[in-house]
This record gives sequence, C-alpha cells and structure tokens, in this order.
Amino acid sequence: MSERMFSFLSRNHKKTGDTYNPLGGECQHKCQYCYVKTLKKMFPGVREKYSGIPRIKDKWLNEIKQFTKDDYVFVCDMTDLFGYWVPTQLIQTILDAVRKSPAKFLLLTKYPQRYLDLISLGVHIPQNCIAGCTIESDIDHLITVPAKNRLQAMADLSSMGYPVMLSIEPIMKFDLARFPLWIAKIKPEFVAVGYDNYNNGLPEPELKTTLHLIELLEKSGIKVYRKTLREKNDVQDCEKEEEAKTGLT
Repeated sequence: MSERMFSFLSRNHKKTGDTYNPLGGECQHKCQYCYVKTLKKMFPGVREKYSGIPRIKDKWLNEIKQFTKDDYVFVCDMTDLFGYWVPTQLIQTILDAVRKSPAKFLLLTKYPQRYLDLISLGVHIPQNCIAGCTIESDIDHLITVPAKNRLQAMADLSSMGYPVMLSIEPIMKFDLARFPLWIAKIKPEFVAVGYDNYNNGLPEPELKTTLHLIELLEKSGIKVYRKTLREKNDVQDCEKEEEAKTGLT
C-alpha cells in the first residue's frame, strides 16, 4: 500500500492542501532522501523559495487564515522549522500564528532538541499542535543528528506532557529488540511507518521485520498509520527491469 502524505490531514483546500509553509530558505540537514532537492530542479518557484537564508514573507505567513477548526495541517513540509539554523524569532513568529488559528497542526523535525531549547527560552508549543519527529531507525545511517539523541529528546518532551508523534519514514534497518522499546518509552499519540518513495537506495529492512515492528507497537496500544509498505528495494528493482526492457541501461 502507498500513502505519501499523512492520511489524517485535511485535504479540502485547493491552493495549499494540507500543508502550511510560511518558512523559506535552504534546509541544512542535507538528507540523502530529500524530495525537495528534486522539486527545486523542476520548479523555479520552489528553488527560489527554498534557497538562501531562513526567512518569512507576509504572504506565506497569512496563508494560515484559510484554515478552519475542521482542518489538520502539516507545518513546513518542505523544510525543518526547528532546524538548528533557523533563528528563534522566526520560529516564534510562526508558532504565534499557529496558536491563533482554530485549526490543528502537525509539527515535524529531525532536530527535536530544538523543542526543548525553545521551551527553556519560554517559547512553548501551541496547544493546537502535536510535536513530531522523523526517526527512520534507532541506528545511525545517514542523518547528522544521532538517532539516540532524537529518541531521547522526544522521550523528554513527552514526559513534560506534550503530545508527540513519530514519523518512521523512510524506514531504515533497525534493531528489532531495541527500537520498539524506545518508541514505547516515548509514548507517542501515534506513529507513521513507510518505505522510501523516491528510489534513493536506502538501507531498508525486510518487510516482514517492519510488519513485526508494527505488530509490536499496536499490541502495546500505539496507533500506527501505514504508509508505503513493500518488500525492500522493490522500487529500485522494478526501475532496473524497466530500463533493461527499454534498452536504457
């Protein structure tokens, strides 16, 4: 099955759909699997917005006015609002706009320590938000922020009473004896699990191992949203087969 965006988000807005992107600038995580890099090559407007220093424009910020109490919206799906390079004032400005909205919002970061740093400065996460973290594995594969640091930061945030979620996408090889225990310690409202959609050649777990992880999480009472689930490397293998058929290799 394949689900590229979170299924619980609202989809009733023709202009911006289920996302709110008030922050521009280059993402500094440099993830191997980043789909924004591809979009920047295809669309000049995307390249312009997501290049250079972090910044907000009134036009982008004011797009929040279209959302209603019935909406569930993903904030900054094209960059990391809580990245270490984003000035605190910009984050506070966006969170203030979110706080005033009647909608519900999903926050997502690969640097969850920033949540804790902001709280220590008095910049609290709005009550109409759930604080999420992308954590592809409990093993360090490609990301500069160590997996253990992300997991511990989310456990600390949860222990402070903030509602949290985990996005295990794109999933990479993990320790089946350890990863579920970390997730249980965090006590997320839910997790989303999915494989890479963009043929990046990642170190993926066997499907049966991923399904076992999902089973363990659900048995512990954690809600799991299933996204793209497939045998590992199926996307890559299929593309190679098509290239061979058409003589492109």
